[in-house]
Amino acid sequence: MLGNHRFFLFLLLVFLLSGISIGYAQQTNDTPDYYTEIEQLNGKRIGVQTGNDDWVEIVLADLPDAQISYYNTFADLAAALEAHKIDAFPIEEPAFRLMSATNDRIAMLDTPMGETYDISFMFPRTEAGQKLCAEIDEYLQRIIASGELDAIKDKWTAADEHTKTLPDYASFPAPKGTLVMVTEGEYAPFNYYRGSEVAGLEIDMAARFCEAFGYGLKIETMAYDGILPAIQSRRYDFAAAALNITDEHKESVYFSIPYYTCTTYLTVLKAPSAEGSSFLDSMKASFERTFMREGRWRLFAEGALNTMIITFLAVIFGTCTGFAAFMACRKGNAAANAITDFSIWLIQGTPTVVLLMILYYIIFGAFEINGLWVSVIAFSLIFGSSVFIMLKTGTGAVDRGQTEAAYALGFTEMHAFFTVILPQAAVHFMPTYKEAVANLIKATSIVGYIAVQDLTKMGDIVRSRTFEAFFPLIAVAVIYFVMAGAVNFAVGMIQNRITPSKRRRESILKGLDLEGAEIS
Repeated sequence: MLGNHRFFLFLLLVFLLSGISIGYAQQTNDTPDYYTEIEQLNGKRIGVQTGNDDWVEIVLADLPDAQISYYNTFADLAAALEAHKIDAFPIEEPAFRLMSATNDRIAMLDTPMGETYDISFMFPRTEAGQKLCAEIDEYLQRIIASGELDAIKDKWTAADEHTKTLPDYASFPAPKGTLVMVTEGEYAPFNYYRGSEVAGLEIDMAARFCEAFGYGLKIETMAYDGILPAIQSRRYDFAAAALNITDEHKESVYFSIPYYTCTTYLTVLKAPSAEGSSFLDSMKASFERTFMREGRWRLFAEGALNTMIITFLAVIFGTCTGFAAFMACRKGNAAANAITDFSIWLIQGTPTVVLLMILYYIIFGAFEINGLWVSVIAFSLIFGSSVFIMLKTGTGAVDRGQTEAAYALGFTEMHAFFTVILPQAAVHFMPTYKEAVANLIKATSIVGYIAVQDLTKMGDIVRSRTFEAFFPLIAVAVIYFVMAGAVNFAVGMIQNRITPSKRRRESILKGLDLEGAEIS
């Protein structure tokens, strides 16, 4: 077994080193097209952030033959551009300036696309949402008239990060209660993570508003395309994530007056210069930006902890749920079997991310339940359905004569099941159980859709600051590999304890009266 693990680790190392070599060779040898005019991109591949349909309209207005591809974040768009998966992507000018400060391989075309558009705060279409919208409108009108808004914009669009201070909103007195704002956390200068703190122009404005109007403030982050349904389901008091005002969205949410007018430009790959840093220097700089700057290694640690919490609790609750369902069904109870079969059919037939979003936005939409606990519930149901099937299959593999022999020895039905049948069934289903636990760890990588800061989400946050794919993605992959290995080891220890062929003779015979008996 140890030799197999070493061989697998060797193959993984070869794979990673090969990927580095191939990636470097592509960077140095590929000769992609470099664009200087918008018209050159008609018919080309244009990437757009998922959920930002306005940009699709803007792109197609100027480039009617463009091939649109959707990506979750701007870090994904930048990585796709550098990998030559797309030829350009739209972005607002202040966001590009900060992106280009950390990524010198991209350029912005000089000509803007389409018309300018406004961004603003978003509120649920409720009486409380309308009232809060009116208060923020009053505040925005005040800071626009005084020039304070321009000062806030200048501060957050500047290059010097040291001047970008935030009010200490965690310590605000809250005579009118605490507001919960949702944002993306991956789009500087509007909203982004600075270390473990969410910062940005929109967070600054929200904090100043809350201080002026007597509110406390709590910030949560989630995927951009989940913000609109989160506001529609009234899970949050308001949202700010460079949100465009559209007529269609006005039918389901409220918007404040605009606080920023944006112009869209296309980002393309920059033609390489004759001079360039060495591969080793580039790797060192990337490592420093990914892990050391702003203490970003802490984000990976926090994300890994949240992933393990979800996995551990889902395994415990899922195992208990699956076992309870099996015990209710094993004697052939028609009602219990019908309910269980329908539930398993429904859970296993629904894509995991869809199940998560249904639980978060619909079933628990009216409750103030944290996304982490919704994730635990969702994965407990998924894992529980798998445990039920494992138990059913494992016990079905045990010869019926084992039960009859137990009855002949005077065992009760329940005693026979736990003493004779279940241990033998465990030998059959434990390998599948161990694999299901490892798969569960990897399956939790989608919980970022419902505002959970798991390992994958933290990797995305780091990529949104560095706009580099290699180190964040490799770090996430390695941490998942280590966690899955640790869990497999723990479950394997349990498996060895219950597998007769792997137990010591003394432990198997412990408690038996063997006096006078011959044991060969």
